[in-house]
Amino acid sequence: MEDAITAFCDKFFGHALRAVFVPINDALGMIPNWMAGWCGVGIFVLTMIWVGLILNPKYVNRGRPYKSIWTDLRLWTVISMTPHVVVYFYFR
Repeated sequence: MEDAITAFCDKFFGHALRAVFVPINDALGMIPNWMAGWCGVGIFVLTMIWVGLILNPKYVNRGRPYKSIWTDLRLWTVISMTPHVVVYFYFR
């Protein structure tokens, strides 16, 4: 069953997907792994800084019924993204 699905997807979508992703894979293949790891961590950290410090709190927390620190989406963004950063640092 899995082979049939793979054959179907390759027949109908393979050419278009290869045209898009092969150049991207070739370009990313030239980047060293250590640099890719730092870029991944940087994206997470920059997003945490952007949401936690730069975005307007009224915009981020629009419509929340309770005005508690525990319902602040900026805090939960940082909390939920921290494990990703830790995993990137641990496995680099």
